[in-house]
Amino acid sequence: MASNKHAQIRYKVLDDCFSNFRRKFYFNDLLERCNEALRELYGDDHTGIRTRTLRSDINYMRTRASEDGVEVETIDDGNGFYYRYSEPDFSIFRQGLGEDDLAQLKETILMLQRFKGMPNFDWMSELVVKLEDKLDLRGVSKSVVGYDENQEYTGLDWFQDIFDAIINKTVLRIQYKTFADVDYDWIIHPYYIKEYNNRWFLFGLNEEKGTIYNVALDRIEDIEQVNKEFIPSDIDFETYWKDVVGVSVDNEKRISIQLQFSKHRFPYVMTKALHPSQRVVDVDNRIVEINVIPNNELEALILSYGKDVEVLSPVEYRKQIQEVIRESYEHYLPV
Repeated sequence: MASNKHAQIRYKVLDDCFSNFRRKFYFNDLLERCNEALRELYGDDHTGIRTRTLRSDINYMRTRASEDGVEVETIDDGNGFYYRYSEPDFSIFRQGLGEDDLAQLKETILMLQRFKGMPNFDWMSELVVKLEDKLDLRGVSKSVVGYDENQEYTGLDWFQDIFDAIINKTVLRIQYKTFADVDYDWIIHPYYIKEYNNRWFLFGLNEEKGTIYNVALDRIEDIEQVNKEFIPSDIDFETYWKDVVGVSVDNEKRISIQLQFSKHRFPYVMTKALHPSQRVVDVDNRIVEINVIPNNELEALILSYGKDVEVLSPVEYRKQIQEVIRESYEHYLPV
């Protein structure tokens, strides 16, 4: 089976042609239909597919159809060879799920089961039960995929209320307590919910501050709706965090930070970048550069590499990390 992103589009086109007994589709017709569908989706500049790819697609369709006892026939009418299913109105997309599909679906249901029993997620429990019943997947209990989750996390108690407020454009009064036991009472116009490091954060306009605030869900004491006019935002939250690591976005300038890694850590960093902006400056000396706005999450990430990383530049940021390391050193080895 072809794995590129166009394959399913081509399969659907071929499926429609093979099941249509009102017209004959010759090889060139199939090629043009597939390329026409790709151009409609990706624009006129799309180069389309070649005959070799189409032949491979037809072979795949033959294999899929044969699983249901149907053939993709090649018929010579004197004008050339045309293609169609051996049964009219047959479609591989209207058949039952294959073994691979069922295996993936079972794993998805096991993932959804993580939400069963969570506050405000009763609808998820109902959905899982219906899927198990309709697809005869009862008894599925052993997952082969592990998910990173925080079993003790309390912030999800507020998830549904905040989600509903965002969808319905409802203003919220939020009572908030910091880890230092400082209490706040904020009027928030909610826009977006984001997860980072197994914690959830609400992003919205803080009326008192006049700026976008991030509100950790696990520090919320209470929420109530407020009868006020909702102030919308034109921020694209899909790109809002592109210049930072984590969720803290300050009004600081983006800077270029060069980091040198140890020999055994460098390959790891190459496969799991610190930030999408990461690029290799000197492969021999294992130096990479990222362009980010510094924040607490970035500092924590760099420090998590311990002795395997050194901040080379800029000087100011290097001194900042040095100071943190010095204070840590004094905790363990006091002068």
